[in-house]
Amino acid sequence: MPNPPLPPDAFGKFNPNITLWNPNNARALAYASQLAYGPDPDTITKQAVAWGFDPKRVTVIDPGNSVLQSVILGGKDYVVLAFRGTRSDQMSDWLQDAEIAQVAFNSVFGGTDVGFVHDGFSELLKDGWDDIYAAVDGFQQDGQTLWVTGHSLGGALAVVATAALTFTKREPVNGLYTFGQPRVGDPIFCSQCDSNFGDTMFRFVNNQDIVTRVPPRIVPIPPAFYGHSGQLRYFDAKGTLHSDDTWWNSFLLNVDVGFNNMETMLEDPVEDHFLENYIALIEKYLAANIEGVIGGPKPLA
Repeated sequence: MPNPPLPPDAFGKFNPNITLWNPNNARALAYASQLAYGPDPDTITKQAVAWGFDPKRVTVIDPGNSVLQSVILGGKDYVVLAFRGTRSDQMSDWLQDAEIAQVAFNSVFGGTDVGFVHDGFSELLKDGWDDIYAAVDGFQQDGQTLWVTGHSLGGALAVVATAALTFTKREPVNGLYTFGQPRVGDPIFCSQCDSNFGDTMFRFVNNQDIVTRVPPRIVPIPPAFYGHSGQLRYFDAKGTLHSDDTWWNSFLLNVDVGFNNMETMLEDPVEDHFLENYIALIEKYLAANIEGVIGGPKPLA
């Protein structure tokens, strides 16, 4: 399914000086996540310039591993770090049995012990982390606020990157918005994320987006436990936005995602996972709440 065109006003109502839930910020960062899928640096830069960014303050990081790509946008008041996700027909590749083993976070990024993370995600980010951090740091010379985002695999990388910024670099992230993000770490890691930046992390789930359920909470070989962090923003089957975990818990109970059938399920069409559907639902929410409420989600009629 083709991606929708990127609007010229994606960052028109972006508020860089707030850490609370903000639907206009969600919209902007969803489009930034889409921008990260751009085919080449020139195309990405051209679109960023159309959004008002200086072309000299747009950096695309691609260490050449064909999977990791990130975009750093340096604005006057804020910096955005967006990670590319992956196509639906590639999802089983980065969630293979061997890739869902866990590794101590500090063994990859340094710092204190904050639990264990998905080995595949952490090693992938490590490949380009020095260049990514250098670009972010270079664009923050005037104390701009920092925002991190991504869809699918990009959402997982966004979480690991925010953890690296928080636990290793000791730098604050104003907002972390993920869309269709898989699980990233063990319960200790998730607890540390919640304690340190959970109030500024918003994790969007669209109805039965199966990718948000993997890796399974229990991985038997090798024994490992996975969880989620941040504040849930859940779109139900009617497109109504909820912040109550009841909807997520219902998804957990009604859709069986076990270790043995995980790869098979990911090979099937996963329409709820498409980024364009997340974007459409956010646009629908904003259209129904014209005032751009900064508080919690309002149910749609």
